Order: sequence, then C-alpha cells, then structure tokens
Amino acid sequence: MPIRRYLVLMLLSIITLVIFFSAIQGYKASMRKAESVFDNELVSLAQVITAVKLPKGVITHPATSNFSYQIVLDNQVVTRSDNAPNTLINTLNSGFKEANFLGKRWRTYTDKITDNSADNSATNAWVIIAQPLKQRFDLAEDIILSAVTPIILVMPLLALIISLAVRQGLKPLTFLTRALKNKKANDLSPLTVSSSTELAPVIETLNELFLRLSLSFEREKQFASDAAHELRTPLSVLKINVYNLQQSFNDVILVDSDQNSTALSVLPFQQLEQSVERMAHVVDQILTLNRTNPEQILAESAVLNLQALLQECISELYPYIASRGHDIELNSAPLNILGNRFAIGILLKNLIANAAKYTPDNGKILVSCLQDKNKLILRVEDSGPGIAPEEYSRVFDRFYRVGGDSHNSKVIGCGLGLSIVKHIVELHQANISLSRSKALFGLCVKVVFSMADSNHGATINGNKLPSSPAKGDY
Repeated sequence: MPIRRYLVLMLLSIITLVIFFSAIQGYKASMRKAESVFDNELVSLAQVITAVKLPKGVITHPATSNFSYQIVLDNQVVTRSDNAPNTLINTLNSGFKEANFLGKRWRTYTDKITDNSADNSATNAWVIIAQPLKQRFDLAEDIILSAVTPIILVMPLLALIISLAVRQGLKPLTFLTRALKNKKANDLSPLTVSSSTELAPVIETLNELFLRLSLSFEREKQFASDAAHELRTPLSVLKINVYNLQQSFNDVILVDSDQNSTALSVLPFQQLEQSVERMAHVVDQILTLNRTNPEQILAESAVLNLQALLQECISELYPYIASRGHDIELNSAPLNILGNRFAIGILLKNLIANAAKYTPDNGKILVSCLQDKNKLILRVEDSGPGIAPEEYSRVFDRFYRVGGDSHNSKVIGCGLGLSIVKHIVELHQANISLSRSKALFGLCVKVVFSMADSNHGATINGNKLPSSPAKGDY
C-alpha cells in the first residue's frame, strides 16, 4: 500500500475512533446531566402541585404533556392527570424510583404533602410525579447528534485536507522517486535532489551505494578487458608453441620408419592442440556472456533490421560453412526488432555456427525470418542428427553438452553457446524452443520476438514494413 494512502487511512481511522469514543463519553455525560435536570424538574413540579389546591377527579392535560401525576389520600387516588392510571403508580415512599405503566418506562418522584394543601382534612396525603425515560434519552441523543453531526459532515473535507497535507509532507520522497526513475541503467552519478532533513541520510546512503556500484562496474569492465588480453594472448602463444613443437618433433622422427610409432607420437600433440582450442573457445564464450549483461542491453537497444544482421552473420561465418561443404539458404523479410545489436549478433552467430558445426559435411542449413501477426519468428534448421527431445531443456544449462566432452561430432565446445542464446532471448523478452525440423529433419531452433504493432505488416515508429518474405541463397 502506498505510504500516502496508508497515512491518510490511518489518520482518518484514528480521528474516527477518537470521535466515536468522545461521542460515547458525551452521551454518558449528557445522560447524567439530563437526569439531574429532569429530576430537579420533577421536584419543582411536585412542589407546585402541592402548593395549589387541585379538584378531585381526573384532570385533562394536553396530549403533548410529558408528565403524569397522582394525589393520594389514605392510599386512594383522589386526583390524577388523564395519562395516569387509577391505581398507585408507585409505593408511597419519598424519593425517586422507576415504574412501568401505559407501555412505557417512567421516572417517578414521590413526596408527602405536609401542608394539607390538597385536602385540609387529610392526614396522609402524597403526590407522585412521573416522567417518561424516553424523553431523557431523546434529549441526550439530540445533544450528541448536535455535537457530532457537524464533525461527520466535515469528514470528507477533513480527509481532503489530510490527503493534501500528507502529499505535501511526502513531496521530498516523491522528488526522490522521480529522480530514481529518471536515472538510466548506466547512470550511477550522485543524486542532487533537495530533500528534507529526514531524507538527507537516505540520499547520502544512496549516493554512497552508487559510488560503490560505479567502482565495482569499472573493476568488472577492467577485468573483462584484462582477461581478454591476459587469457587470449597466452593461449595464442601456446598454440604457436604447440605447432612449433609438433613440427620439430616431426623433423626428429622422420628417420624413424616405424609408421605405427610415428602415429602414436603425433597423437599427444593433436590432443594438446584440441585442448588449447577448447580452452580458447571457453574463454571467448565466458567473455561474451560477461558482455551480455542486462544493463548494457537495455542502455544500448535500438531498432535493428534482422535481415541485414542475418546476412552479416552468414557472410562472416561463410568461410567455415563453405569448408564443410554446407548449403545455406536465407529466407527472410526486411523486418525490424528493438534490441541490442551486439547481443542479437551473438545470438544469430551462435545459432548458425552451431548448425554448421554439428551438421555433417555437405549438409544443408535453412535460416528463415517471417512475421506472424504481431510476432517475428526466427528459425534456424539443419540436416544434422538433431537432439533427443528429452535433452531439449538441458542443453540450455551452462556447461552442459549432449554426451559430455566426448560429443559424437568431435566438435570442440564448452556447453555455453545455447546458454548465452537463452540469456539474450530472455533479456529481449522473447521465447526460444527446440524441435525436429520438418524440412531438413535435423534440429530446428525457433525464436519468437514480439513486435510493436501488427496490421498486415509491422509498424515501427509509424513506418509500415512489408510482411511477404524475400528469398535469397548463399
């Protein structure tokens, strides 16, 4: 829940609870005050009645009268109001009591008449005054409602005022949030937001964090650069030395006429050369994986012509493809996607290079890029042996190879190619899947990219792109 909403709800809840408890206490105080006032009123009315000589019988009063009384002589009701019963309302004991008659609850006051004003010959005269308790409750409720109603009516205005006050109080936090949102992925410069005293330590801590991250990224970049030089150069030197050592050894054993002995002597050099090649490949793949980080991908994304990138990749890999005697075909339309040029290039090179490596000599490779509604579908198919369906999910794991290091194709690899491809696919919010090629019966790798719009053709920045494929052979 947002802080502003939480604060507004909490303040309104606290105010409502305070008003509720205040109303309860006010109701109790009003009832006590009303009871005292009405009791005094009953006493005053009793004194007035005893001071006036009233006729015997039933005395009619207005229907709106809230009082009832009786004058009793020798335990007999001799005078009463028309809303009083014929029998005694209450026992003849001086003081306040409560009684029920006429379907109501009444507060009564009984007092003995000492001056015989009701009847000069009476020796045992009493006056009983009664008032409905509902009148007291109604008065207390009216007092409470009169006090609470304005507060209830002003609650919406109070909520608005509280909301504005909380918003004003949280404005520095809003400015800080906006400044953080406006920062780009590669922007680690210190924040310069003017803030309140409470947020100053937060901004200072964030700036310290940005500084540490900046230094960490710089060290990472420097490490990648140094690793590229420090690892590739010794490996290149090692490859040259292995070659020179093999040539020198060949010159020494030329005098040896034993062909079997010569073949056995050359075998360790071939294994050493393959191990060096594999190590160089692992270094290249690890450095490539290091460069495909999310921050760099997002910061350097642009609109790319996928057909042109495919042509570049095929041209770059074509010497190796031709050396294997492969026939490669590109079937693509000039479709555009939003992505990082370096990362998409790595993805295409890995897919096409894998197809060329693991397809037997004189095989066939088919690369297609077509549009299906609002999706762009890239397929790389080959006529190789393919991959068993139960291995489809595992080949995307890092350093996993089908068959391990002793792959049937004898191709040097480290199991990072498809892992890098999947990493790039996920960074671009695309999907990748493996299946059996229906056209070439080998492996089919399908990558599905999302397009910005689809209405009989893709739309990028308002430009309509064709959806019909254009074929080309390489």
